[in-house]
Amino acid sequence: RSLTSCRWLKDFVQDHVFSWSHLYCLYLPSAMASVLSSTPASERPAPSGVQDLCVAGEALIDFLPRETRDGDPAYMPKAGGSPFNVCIAARRLGLPVHFFSGVSTDLFGEDLYKHLGREKVDLSLVQRVAKPTTLAFVSRTAGADVKYAFFKENAADRSLTREASAAAMEGRSFGAVHMSLGAVTFEDQQMADAFAELFGAAQKRGAFTSFDPNIRGPMIAGGAEVYRAKVEEFMGLVDLAKSSDADIEFLYGQGAKLEDVAARWLELGARLVVVTKGPEGAVAFYRPATIGTTASVSAVPPTTQPNTIDASGKAAPVVDTVGAGDTCMGGLLFGLLGGGGAASLAPQLAGGAAWDDAAAARLSDILKHAVAGAAINCSRPGADPPTSEEVAAALAGLACA
Repeated sequence: RSLTSCRWLKDFVQDHVFSWSHLYCLYLPSAMASVLSSTPASERPAPSGVQDLCVAGEALIDFLPRETRDGDPAYMPKAGGSPFNVCIAARRLGLPVHFFSGVSTDLFGEDLYKHLGREKVDLSLVQRVAKPTTLAFVSRTAGADVKYAFFKENAADRSLTREASAAAMEGRSFGAVHMSLGAVTFEDQQMADAFAELFGAAQKRGAFTSFDPNIRGPMIAGGAEVYRAKVEEFMGLVDLAKSSDADIEFLYGQGAKLEDVAARWLELGARLVVVTKGPEGAVAFYRPATIGTTASVSAVPPTTQPNTIDASGKAAPVVDTVGAGDTCMGGLLFGLLGGGGAASLAPQLAGGAAWDDAAAARLSDILKHAVAGAAINCSRPGADPPTSEEVAAALAGLACA
């Protein structure tokens, strides 16, 4: 792709990364309580037994900061958005993946649609919409988190409705349905209602539901406390909750203990909570049948700081962390659905089977592979998840080292 060189735009994004995004954030009081109705465990059907994954949410264009050969500031457009990245991560590992979203008919939307097509993602649930594509300008400052300025007014990926969600689930069978937020938030009531309908219908059809709040702080107009209530309200429809430690800090404050938040989410309805911790790896919390309290397994990246690993398992410099969490999410879904012929944990997530020792051991292995995939992604520019063959080769290379 060509680079878009624009010094004034770079300065504008850095100076207005918070205020610009607020122009398009409309706070609406929560009305989800009237539409949320988690299917009781006694009424849920047996797990569907299929590996098909449905991913719902945004698809956008990230503009990543770069420099021209002359040293001038520039932006490189790259297809992205958390759900979009999860689609590709899970598909490259080998799952049948279906994308459910509104995608623009503009030039950016055409690029997004064709990109997913090249990755062999099923696009039959995609709605082509004559509205603009969401654009996200990324700003990086040494020692600070990545910041985003979103151009998202009246965008195509905000066009889902409850009726569209019901139609997407009708007559279809999925092993899991995943949704990530980001530029789309629960403050968009139409989208919140669409996601609630989608998750409720999925659970009634034997799928487990998976959710990543994927917080973009400047996008949350109503503040952390109000938004935390929305996230917790939605947990009643969630089987797998995945979050970063940074997102938990935003929602619950600095110093919040991960195990306490995980216990809270498990109490609200989740059956598995996974927290990613950047270079420290990830930890998964669940409730084993034998002790009735929260237990956990963890995985650390197979790396030596400050390096990561490449697809051969060799030490490599960190090129980019964009898409690492989404790569981990795709790896989790691949493993939990029994990808590659391994044991599925859908019975624990969709069927209420106990988290016994065998399930805990399988979960630990899934987490290890997901974290390794995220580490490989960090050796590449942008979100570029590895294939299952690359993850296996990297782990084999590490074992022989």
